[in-house]
Amino acid sequence: MSGFRLLACFAHPDDEAFPVGGVLAAHASKGVSVRLVTATLGEEGEIRQEGSATRETIGQVRRDELACSARTLGLSEPVVLNYRDSGMVGTPPNQHPEAFVNADAQIVVEQLVRQIRSFRPQVVLTFEPGGLYGHPDHIAICRHTTQAFHLANDSSVFPDHLSDGLKPYQPLRLFYSARPTGFRTEMALKLRAAGVDYPMPSAQRANDGTPAEEIHLELDVSEQLETKMACIQCHFTQLPPDWPYNKVPRAVAADILGREHFIRGWPEVQAQELVPSDFFEGISPDGYQRETS
Repeated sequence: MSGFRLLACFAHPDDEAFPVGGVLAAHASKGVSVRLVTATLGEEGEIRQEGSATRETIGQVRRDELACSARTLGLSEPVVLNYRDSGMVGTPPNQHPEAFVNADAQIVVEQLVRQIRSFRPQVVLTFEPGGLYGHPDHIAICRHTTQAFHLANDSSVFPDHLSDGLKPYQPLRLFYSARPTGFRTEMALKLRAAGVDYPMPSAQRANDGTPAEEIHLELDVSEQLETKMACIQCHFTQLPPDWPYNKVPRAVAADILGREHFIRGWPEVQAQELVPSDFFEGISPDGYQRETS
């Protein structure tokens, strides 16, 4: 699929791994050029492996983990915007002046429009508007990426880009990464059925996710299971010492990690329309929509 380009915009190191690692690996393996943009270094992430980082070093350690994950997926060096992780909703890091949620929206959108105009992707991928489970940074990167997607072809927007040789450009499709309602509960039940003493989610988290009727695609990425698991394991600081997926049969791991879910944010899906499982179906490498019968 030479000539095809996918721009993936996410908030933290590991956002490219857990929810979409299979799709990114699958596209890269087919020759699609994939550029990963990550807004923060995940400084508020837990340090789950003793001795793997400190609160002072966690940002740099996670930068290295992100680079490892990108290499494992077959991607080029990721672009990091260097905002600060905002932490979970309602926590003190939300108030940090450098937190991503406090960033000037116009500045963030300008950076994302620059990425679109320079890379010229036919397809853009980010989180769904609810941020999978309401994480403020996930919601912010969706909002800013969606705005950049719709503004990048407007020559009156960020006209200084022209002096850098960046012409207006319109990607053709926007996809959102989603997870179905109750995904945490489903995951815990499947691991328990496989003999792993895995905790059930709290009542607050049990129904995280998007209603099934709002999700357009459930993709089988089990062929990329080993690559996806390897890229997840690059994020060593974020894995519990008893990470369960190496303890269960590969069929169980594939049943959980081998399915990824997406919403097509643009073009809007019409009533009764079936969204093709191929993000690039009907698109030519020069960025034009081919006629379909």
